[in-house]
Amino acid sequence: MPQVWIEIEENDNCGYFPMLVFESRGEERVAASVVVDQGGPHEVVGWEDGAPCEVHIVPIGDSGAGQSTLIYGGNNGVRLRPADSGSPWNLERSDQFGEPYLSLESNAELRLVQ
Repeated sequence: MPQVWIEIEENDNCGYFPMLVFESRGEERVAASVVVDQGGPHEVVGWEDGAPCEVHIVPIGDSGAGQSTLIYGGNNGVRLRPADSGSPWNLERSDQFGEPYLSLESNAELRLVQ
C-alpha cells in the first residue's frame, strides 16, 4: 500500500511537526488550492519555503474513522485563509494561519481550484 510521509521542520508557518506516515487508500489529486469547511469556508494552499505551492489531496486509512481525506502541502505545511478573503498569501496576515496538514472526514466537501 502506498504511503504519504509528512515531517515539517521548524518554520514560520506552523512550527516543527514530527514525522507521521499515512496509508494512501486511493488516487492522489493535486491542485493550486482547495476550499474546505474549517469553521467556515477556507481556501488552503501548500506552503513551501515561505510561499504558496500546490496542495495534495489523498484518501487515507484512519484507525478512528476508517477513512479520511488528507490535505498536505510543501515543506512548511499548508496555509489557510477565509475563502472570501481575497488578501494575498502572507505570514503577516491575521486572517490566515498555518497547519502541518489537514485530515478531514472522507465525506467532507472539497472544491479544487486549478
